[in-house]
Parts: sequence; structure tokens; C-alpha cells
Amino acid sequence: MTSLREGIAEYLELRRSLGFRLKKDELYLGDFADFMERRHATHVTAKLAVQWARQPASTDMNYHAGRLRAVRSFARYRMLSDPQTEIPATDLLPRRRITFQPHIFSQEDIERILAASWRQRRGAQRITHLGRYTIYGLIGVTGMRVGEVLKLDLDDVDLDQGVITIRNSKFGKSRLVPVHETTRTALSYYREQRDAFLAGRVARPFFISQIDGRITHSALDRSFRRLTRKLGLRGVSDSTGPRLHDLRHTMAVEVLRRCYTTGADPERRLPALSTYLGHTQLAYTYWYLHQNPGLMTEAVARLQHRWEAPA
Repeated sequence: MTSLREGIAEYLELRRSLGFRLKKDELYLGDFADFMERRHATHVTAKLAVQWARQPASTDMNYHAGRLRAVRSFARYRMLSDPQTEIPATDLLPRRRITFQPHIFSQEDIERILAASWRQRRGAQRITHLGRYTIYGLIGVTGMRVGEVLKLDLDDVDLDQGVITIRNSKFGKSRLVPVHETTRTALSYYREQRDAFLAGRVARPFFISQIDGRITHSALDRSFRRLTRKLGLRGVSDSTGPRLHDLRHTMAVEVLRRCYTTGADPERRLPALSTYLGHTQLAYTYWYLHQNPGLMTEAVARLQHRWEAPA
């Protein structure tokens, strides 16, 4: 039987080969291995797992529960090579369920966001506000993840064919995203202005910062928060509010809404939408339906119409 630390390394390698990144789990399990070695313990037990999970002082019960979840997941794997392993029960540590409700932008909101991002902010170069405008619009019409957009390299955007290649995204998946002609035109215009700004300099990222580098997620988030405050979509002192990622949610909800309003069958469209969004399971796409009251109303109305239809 391999040592506990070797078992953790094998477990992480296996799950990463399936597309999981597990950065947080690697930190947790490395600390758990240290904990077990200090106690000269070789078998995972529920008692030791809970004791370790509760060690850091924290008022966040979800933090402790998350640490225990990492050990529980590893224990399921470890039990195959060490039958003395105990798998901690899911209810050993309480956790507070967080209900997340994405912000769905109206068409008017999106138009205001794009119009405001087009206007040059004092001290910013034109390529910066043009990049923001193009990025916001691209997410809004394709539903791409923010990280996917920022990771795009020049060779990933085929302007001749109107196809974007997303490489090694969430869960290590890659996919092709065809875009509408209007989107291709907007991307072509940005590319022209980008090349003019670089003036012969070489930059790998498609979307560039003022210093020719890749735009960071944090910088883009700050810019979007500042913009939504300016537009009144977020309070001046609000710590929460519409997120840039919510443009992706809005796109998915709008596609499903159009299915209902045009009489199309959402069940047939969902697999295509799921693939386009880069979801690994259809259940993730169904989540948009469940989280949006408007879509649920449309779904219920569709069902009622079927029930009331004459035999």
C-alpha cells in the first residue's frame, strides 16, 4: 500500500487527467497529510478528518465543511487501496446553503453598458475602451466565460471563417464557437485597431492591455464594477451587484426564452446550447431554466397548454 502522501498525489493526478484542476484541494490535502504525519496516523478516519477540518479558527462554517469535503472525496479513492479508510459522512459538519441568483440584464441595460464602455475614460487609451466594448459584446452574444475571452490568442480567432477556438477551458475542454457576421465584423475592427496600436510590435493575446500584455480578470472586473455604478446598476457602496459573468447567464436565458416565445422546442435546443456554452453536463444548462422565474413561467405555461390540449 502506498503512503498517504503518495496516495494523495496519485488521486490528484487521476482527477486532473479527467479535467479537474483541484488547486484548492491540493493545498487542503497537502496540509491534511502534514496533520496525519504529525500524529503518525496512516489511515484516514472520520474523527481525524473532522479534527483537521476544524483546526483553523473561522466563523465561516462553509470553510470548514469545504475542507472536510476535500478529504471525503480523497477518502473514497483511498478506500480502494486501504480498506481501513473511513469516509466522513456528509453531515458531520454543518454548512450554510448559499442561494445564488444571477443578474439578468435587460436589452436596454446591455445597450447602455456597450454605449458607456465605448466612451473613452479620462487617462485611458483608445485601445483600452475599445477592448472593453468588444469584450462585453462578445460575452453578451456568445456566452463565453470571462476567462475564456481573456485567454484568447491571436491564432484562436479565425476572422475569415468567423470561428473562435477555445482551448483547455474549464475541465480541460476545448471547443469551437462560431460567431455571427456582425460579431465577426466587430472583432475584425478591434483587430485592425489593435494592430495599429502595436505599430509592428508582436503581442500574443488577442485582447491586449495598454502595455501590450494580456488583460487581467481583476482589472476587467474593476472596470465593469465602476461602469455599472456609473450607470446606476449598482449602488455606490454596494459590495455585490451585477457581475461581468452575468452577461453569460443573460445570453443563455435569452436563448431559452426565445425558444418558448417562438414556439421552438427547448428540449431539442438545450444540447446544442450546452455544447456552445462549454458545459460538461446538460444539467448545468438546465440550471439556467431553474434559476430564472420568467423561464419557469414559460415552462409551466407550455406544460399547461399540453395538459389542456384535447386528446
